[in-house]
Amino acid sequence: MKISFHGAAREVTGSCILIETGKTKFLVDCGLFQNHDHNYERNFSGFDFDPREINFVLLTHAHLDHCGRLPKLYELGFRGKIYSTMATKDLAKEIILDLLRVSEREGEPIAFFTENDIDFLMRLFNPVQYGEERRITENISIRLRDAGHILGSTIFEVWVKEGEEEKKLVFSGDIGNPPAPIVNDPDIISGADALFIESTYGDRLHEPKSKGKEMLKKKIIETVEKDGVLIIPVFALERTQELLYELNSLMENKEIPFIQTFLDSPLAIKITGIYKKHYEFFDKEANNLIKSGDDLFEFSGLSLSKTVEDSLIAQRAPTPKLILVGSGMFEGGRINSYLKKYLKHSFTTIMIISYQTEGSLGRHLLNNDDFVNIDGERYDNRAEACTVTSFSSHGDQAFLTNWVEAIKNPKPKKIFVIHGEEETSLSLARSLSKITNKDVVVPEYGEKYDF
Repeated sequence: MKISFHGAAREVTGSCILIETGKTKFLVDCGLFQNHDHNYERNFSGFDFDPREINFVLLTHAHLDHCGRLPKLYELGFRGKIYSTMATKDLAKEIILDLLRVSEREGEPIAFFTENDIDFLMRLFNPVQYGEERRITENISIRLRDAGHILGSTIFEVWVKEGEEEKKLVFSGDIGNPPAPIVNDPDIISGADALFIESTYGDRLHEPKSKGKEMLKKKIIETVEKDGVLIIPVFALERTQELLYELNSLMENKEIPFIQTFLDSPLAIKITGIYKKHYEFFDKEANNLIKSGDDLFEFSGLSLSKTVEDSLIAQRAPTPKLILVGSGMFEGGRINSYLKKYLKHSFTTIMIISYQTEGSLGRHLLNNDDFVNIDGERYDNRAEACTVTSFSSHGDQAFLTNWVEAIKNPKPKKIFVIHGEEETSLSLARSLSKITNKDVVVPEYGEKYDF
């Protein structure tokens, strides 16, 4: 069996692992590279393998850095099946469509496909339920487990038989950060020969969930008292729905004063609709609230900004106000319009709840730089920036190490640490080496292994 890494190796984005066994070749994820200028070229260039030879793809979840290059794979000849949950299929379609629309609207050379390509791509999806074991080929079977990361996110258990010997591979995808609202806690896996584990926050610990909710409550109260603006850049998928859930709880329990709230992200609005469609993926608490008649994602004062005109209304609305706006990593979306207008004011607070890579606009704001560059222009920065890590949908170092320790009978003989910045991945690898005494590897892009 040969294993090679074609993304998310000593970096966070571009997840793509190639497994070659016998006559079968398959991928785990096929994500977009993000954040750095050289990644645009990587997204356009071909793959280091022939897409026509790929038999199938296992898609862990619908974030763009995991599904964004599926259209490129299709364009270059892939016609195999894509296995995921039904929720992942529905979400991936909207995420990929949005990539195309943003690219066309902003004139950025990202999209390498058409809406027609997406329609054909969706026909390749074969949804599978959690816990269902599915034989894919004569020598490969899979089972999907709940990763607790976003709606429909999956840990893949893969059994590969070569001759008389069978190996079990486990691909974590992105592991959740329990206890999280809406989604279930990540499943514990019983046994693996080889493990592929993400490491986004593999070198640090998150704040308790309760602290994040208290910080949100505090900043809303402060914003109302100083007649200001609270801007929270959000990912359309998962982070928006979690925040709406928490705001609904705070508002209905009268823990915060009334504040006009705008959700300014057409994609987030669509995805929230998909969440409502797939409540079967919700945890017990969320389902009980739904049964009681509560709409988890709506509350008094919430306005949905679907059009450009709606966005202008939100920008001009009187203070105090709370703005949930795309995107979580300050890339595209409508966030820049708000930053250009409100960064210069000391009554502005920016709450950053998503991971920000080195050199990104979000990281500069967190560093409290006196000025930042937006769309090639310099803007003074007098806003207060705060960060809340407890809203992260990725497990921290403690959770990841505990999750790996729980894998027994057998314990993994080899562990690949992926999906993290280089120092972060190396840090988690050192921790895992100490507790497992196993071969722990942090692969580099393009590196190949025999297993």
